[in-house]
Amino acid sequence: MNQLNTSSASAPGIDVAATNITPREAILHREIARLMCERDDLRATRTELEERAEKLKAEADRLPGLEAECQHLRAENIQLTTFIQAFYQSTSWRLTKPLRRAVMMLRGLSDTGEDGVPALPAASQALIAAAPDVVAADLSPALSVHPRIRGHILVVADMLPLYDQHSGGLRLLNIIDILNKSGWKIIFLSAFTREQQPGTAGTPEGRKHYEDALERLGVIRVLYGADELASWICDGPPMLDRAFISFYGIALNFMPFVRLHFPDAVIIFDMVDFHGVRQEREALVLGDDVKLAEARRVRDVEVEVALAADVTLAVTADEREAVLALAPRACVRVLPNVFEIDEAEPPGVSGRKDIFFIGGFWHTPNGDGVLWFVREVWPLIREALPDVRFTIAGSNMGNEILALCEIPGVDVVGYIPEVQPYLDSHRIFVAPLRFGAGMKGKVGQSLAGGLPVVATGVGAEGMGLEDGVDILVEDDPAAFAEAVIRLYLDDELWTRLSVAGRNHIINTLSRKVVEKTLREIIGG
Repeated sequence: MNQLNTSSASAPGIDVAATNITPREAILHREIARLMCERDDLRATRTELEERAEKLKAEADRLPGLEAECQHLRAENIQLTTFIQAFYQSTSWRLTKPLRRAVMMLRGLSDTGEDGVPALPAASQALIAAAPDVVAADLSPALSVHPRIRGHILVVADMLPLYDQHSGGLRLLNIIDILNKSGWKIIFLSAFTREQQPGTAGTPEGRKHYEDALERLGVIRVLYGADELASWICDGPPMLDRAFISFYGIALNFMPFVRLHFPDAVIIFDMVDFHGVRQEREALVLGDDVKLAEARRVRDVEVEVALAADVTLAVTADEREAVLALAPRACVRVLPNVFEIDEAEPPGVSGRKDIFFIGGFWHTPNGDGVLWFVREVWPLIREALPDVRFTIAGSNMGNEILALCEIPGVDVVGYIPEVQPYLDSHRIFVAPLRFGAGMKGKVGQSLAGGLPVVATGVGAEGMGLEDGVDILVEDDPAAFAEAVIRLYLDDELWTRLSVAGRNHIINTLSRKVVEKTLREIIGG
């Protein structure tokens, strides 16, 4: 009753003390007013629904015409697909294959004769000797368009190479450095505008930090977004010999633009990783059917882009085979991550302590893996090694990751400008990734620095690492914790893995090895 009295006394427009109406009557007045308001709202909703119904009826009247148009487009698509298939299977296409190969080899000329004319590789000279009249007639335009191999190359990515924030940015910066040292004149295009650059790169000071890094590596022009690219085209740019485009979404948007304005340019599509595979693994781990459908849509788009490019780069041999299984006609090569190797030997086991992880936390597998490790594995390690601490580093941490600092023994340090001091002082690096794809830069970087790694199967994939020889691999939480504890306490095992892991990276993924592969692919 007190609640009713309080409510009635506060009813708008009714002063119980100044009238002869009872509290009950006041409540009824208020209810009537409220119901009238609801009636007005329902009338407005009804009017809105009637208007929407009229629009839907008008759209329905148009459906027959739209259906006919769709059927016409489907028929055209079938005809075009049939024509393309017949073209690729035609006798003329097969017979001209040697000439097309010769064109590609001439684009890859690396030596120049005394008169300044590029010297032909032995294979090209053999082709011309076999059919001098035909080949010379067909290839003379190629010589005039591509007077030298190391001309201009357009490198396109989603954003500036954030080399100190995630491994993908470091990989791209190393690729640009190799291109520069090979003599290419590099134009870099960020698909994101200046305002869209993430994190510190979105500020003028942060942007200059990454632009300066590109300029030090010989980049002659940095462009932002499609509008700046279009303006650059209008200014009459030099002829492009190559376009190196990272990520399927970026290639989907910019590949047609390059084809239109630079039809002779060779387009290299860098997958970075097979996104459809990574997203499918995530969907299966989470049991999310919606994510699974989206992952398979992304996979199909990546395959279409691979077919449209002249050369597609997969980061691992396994991903190359996965692409070729879906697109046998695609030209797919492997270009792995590249790791700088410090000539100085890393510190030994003495004096090291604690466990380390670093990763960019806008990349979903990193956050998921760290949360899984802290919740499922860390309590088991803490029980056996109560004095050990777990250091989590990386950029763009969300609140869920930042909150892990409240857990005993966990230190959340965020972005760190220099990784090497952490690699030199910690005892173990962990890569507890439950899903992902490609090659994990954090794992390669740790091994290159002499820091042994305990990883899941996903964390260790793509680098040819052998469990128990170069790295320790476990997927079960208890087994993962046992591997960490064993490695932490066994100096002999630590030393053996440190040496073997570092040597594996030197022999397979060092700058010298990957540089040779990239030059063969690009033609430099």
